[in-house]
Amino acid sequence: MIAGCASVPDRPVAEAAPAVGDAFRAGASSDPVSSEWWAGFSDPVLASLVNTTLQASPALRGADFSVAEAEAALRLALLGASPTASTRAGITAGRPTGTSADRLNVSATGTLAASWEFDAFGRIAALVEAARYDAATARELRRDIAVTLASETALAYINLRGAEARLEVGRRNAQTQVEGLELVRTLFDNGRATQLDIEQAETLYRTTLASLPVYEADREAAISRLAALTAAPASSADALLQQLTASPGLIPALEAPMTAGTPEDLLRRRPDIRAAEAQVGAALALGEVARADLFPRITLNANLLGLVRNTGVAVSDESLGFDFGPAITWAGPDLRGVYANIDATDARTGQIIANYQSTVLDALADAETALTDLASENRRTADLEAALASARRALDLARLRYREGLDSYLNVLDAQRSLLDAEDRLAVNRAETARRAVRAYRSLGGIWTDEELAAYRAG
Repeated sequence: MIAGCASVPDRPVAEAAPAVGDAFRAGASSDPVSSEWWAGFSDPVLASLVNTTLQASPALRGADFSVAEAEAALRLALLGASPTASTRAGITAGRPTGTSADRLNVSATGTLAASWEFDAFGRIAALVEAARYDAATARELRRDIAVTLASETALAYINLRGAEARLEVGRRNAQTQVEGLELVRTLFDNGRATQLDIEQAETLYRTTLASLPVYEADREAAISRLAALTAAPASSADALLQQLTASPGLIPALEAPMTAGTPEDLLRRRPDIRAAEAQVGAALALGEVARADLFPRITLNANLLGLVRNTGVAVSDESLGFDFGPAITWAGPDLRGVYANIDATDARTGQIIANYQSTVLDALADAETALTDLASENRRTADLEAALASARRALDLARLRYREGLDSYLNVLDAQRSLLDAEDRLAVNRAETARRAVRAYRSLGGIWTDEELAAYRAG
């Protein structure tokens, strides 16, 4: 009756997700996103690396333990709704003093106890609900790790192929330039070139050579990153190197059309949004737990007691009994601490709700930005390809005019610089286009469900 006088503070309200619209502004296809997005690059090495990462990553194994811990906590919370039993047994022995009797007194006791909390005010149900949401959060965080690992593996592989492409461009141009340098020296010996021509040709050649170690370092860094992602030591990545060198080394290109689904699909798919939503549910449930402390807890207890006492000659006393009855505990009549705990819990809930709203808005912005970046990089490709074709024709004309004595060798050098720049820019564009496609897929949520993730990890 006294507990009935306790006033229950208003509960926080979980705000709905903001209106997201029917389609992305970037204009990507609204067809459903493929879970196995890396297959769209049609690169078997990339697919193999991603599958290896999902199967072998220590980070995912650590996430498995986090999920197992959360599920065990859920089972523990469920036990709170059922009776619990415990046993206790003990034995004591002693010899009395101050008497001539030489006997040993032995006593043995045993207790079998059972209890059950009557969930009159929903405390246990709220704890179970919070534990369910915590388990869901752990699963979504594991999926988020999987999405990140898959995309990081693809990005490292693209970085590797991009570095190899730029290295090949540099080596090919260096070979052309050294041949041109030898030609200029021959022409100089015949009086048809100047020392300035030689020095300028040498400068261009050496500058190109100086860029090659940078690309080689980028390639080694990408290999080390892939080794770490696939759970192989970077110092002994021989098997990985054999796998990578078995293919031509082309930069992977997205052959299948880019699909993005709808913004509403994004809210149901992205693991960070789903994890934030589950955290809101857990926080609201813990708020109900805190409010339940305003009311008494009613526990039904039953105990079976046994006693055997031996005085050294014979059993002099033995008994068996039981007791049964309810127990009521309550924090009142001073509930100030309970109200303070409710206020603190509601404040944490408000923070989690605000974080959910922020996560949704950031996810939408992330997806829009990634899709826009991909579209803009795709638009650059045609112009860069046309520029490369023009640079090749310009170099042929410059060489022809130089041989005919119509122009100086400076025009040839300028044409070679333009060709090298055009080839390098196109290689960078192709690698960047692939990277932006991967980032777009990661921003859209990647893998859909735990079942799909389990299938990928099982190979």
